[in-house]
Amino acid sequence: MALPRRTGRSRLTLALLILTSIAVLTLDFRGSGIVKGARGAVATVLSPFEGVTRAATSPFRNGWDGITKYGDVKDENDRLRARIDELEGDAVEDANASEELAKLLEQVEIPWIGSIEHAAARVISGPTSNFSHTVEIDKGSDDGIKEGMPVVSGAGLVGRVRLVTSSHAVVQLLTDPDFRVGVKLLPDGVLGTARGAGEGDPLVVDTSIDAEEQLEPGGQLTTSGADRSVFPASIPIGTVRGTKPAGGGLTLDLLVEPHVDTQRLTFVTVLLWEGTG
Repeated sequence: MALPRRTGRSRLTLALLILTSIAVLTLDFRGSGIVKGARGAVATVLSPFEGVTRAATSPFRNGWDGITKYGDVKDENDRLRARIDELEGDAVEDANASEELAKLLEQVEIPWIGSIEHAAARVISGPTSNFSHTVEIDKGSDDGIKEGMPVVSGAGLVGRVRLVTSSHAVVQLLTDPDFRVGVKLLPDGVLGTARGAGEGDPLVVDTSIDAEEQLEPGGQLTTSGADRSVFPASIPIGTVRGTKPAGGGLTLDLLVEPHVDTQRLTFVTVLLWEGTG
C-alpha cells in the first residue's frame, strides 16, 4: 500500500510545481521584479521534468511552428518561383533577340540583289490558314514601297507586294495559286512560268521541255528577268524535285520545292524595283 501513497504525492508535487511555474511566468510577463530571484530556483526544480515535457510536447510545437510560419515560407517560395520565372523569361527573350538579329542580318547583304535599292521589313501577320497566301509587313509607301514590287528573303523569292498603305503592306506569297513568275532552269537556261499550288505543295512550272525527255531532279530555278517581267533576273526560287506530263501530254511540267518557308517568315526584303510587266 506504500507505493500508491508515494505515487499520489509525486503527482501532487508535480501539479504544484506546474502551478507555481505558471504563476511565475505570469508575473514575469508582467515585468514583476519579485520573480527575478526565484526564476533560477524554479528552473532548477523543474529541470528533471523539462526533458520529458519537451519530448511530449515536441510534435505539437513543430505543428504550431509549421502553422504560424507557413505564410512566411509560402511567401519565400513565391518569391523564388517568381525569380526563376524571371530568369527563364530573360533566357527566352535573349534567345529570341539573338534569333531575330540573325534573321535580320540575313536581309542586309543578299548577294544577288546587286545594286537594287531595297527595304528590310518585319512580318507582323502571317497566313491565318493553309488557304491564306498573304503576310503583312511593317513598311509601306512612306518607305518607298509600291504595289507589284518583289519581296525576297535571304533564301530567295517570297512573293510580291499586293496592297500598300502609308505604313504597312500586304505581300502575296509565291504559294498562292494566283501567283505567276517567269523562271529559268539552270544550267540549261530553259524558260517557263511558275505558279503556286498552295501551301505545302510544290510550285508547278510550265515549260517547253518535250514530254519524252528524261530530266534529273536537283536543277535550280531562278527568276528569268525576261522582257516585261515584273521581277529582276536571278532571284533564287527553288529546286526541281520531279516532273509530270503537262495537260496536253506533249511537254513536261516541273515540280519545284521553294527555297523559302512561307510559314516561318520573320523578316523580308522588299526590292524597290518597278518592273515593266
